Amino acid sequence: MKKNRDVTLYNVLFPLWMILLFPQMWLIVLPGNFLVDSLVLLISLAVLGIPAKKQWYKHCILKIFGFGLLADAIGAGYMLLMLLVFEAGSSGSELLLSLPALVISGVLIFVLNYFFTFGIVGTRILDKSLRLKMSLIFAVVTAPYTFLIPASWLY
Repeated sequence: MKKNRDVTLYNVLFPLWMILLFPQMWLIVLPGNFLVDSLVLLISLAVLGIPAKKQWYKHCILKIFGFGLLADAIGAGYMLLMLLVFEAGSSGSELLLSLPALVISGVLIFVLNYFFTFGIVGTRILDKSLRLKMSLIFAVVTAPYTFLIPASWLY
């Protein structure tokens, strides 16, 4: 039985391929991610009734932004690895490729924020309940759901 070695890269990595094909997308993606992270942080601080929002914002936003990009890159790397090495993600099975990448990125967002971003804010050590709430909010709201968008919608 002859194995087909042709790898088709459509229908898989919407954000990664858009950025590779159109490098100017970085001018939209980076500020857009920063804006979303800022809004989620400020809204969650308000909803949870946390004082000193300015101090929280100054201390946390760059870590949240950086860890979010790192988690998204690792999720995209997983998809690329599965696609190129294991030839996963052929037409019809894109969800089986992108859903684990979404979960990996979401879990990484949670873990990195729980242990590093929200461990200590300013000079105050946060209680586990608040760290858990803030980390869960970011893991759920800022996970890279664009991984689920098929690239075929673009053409």
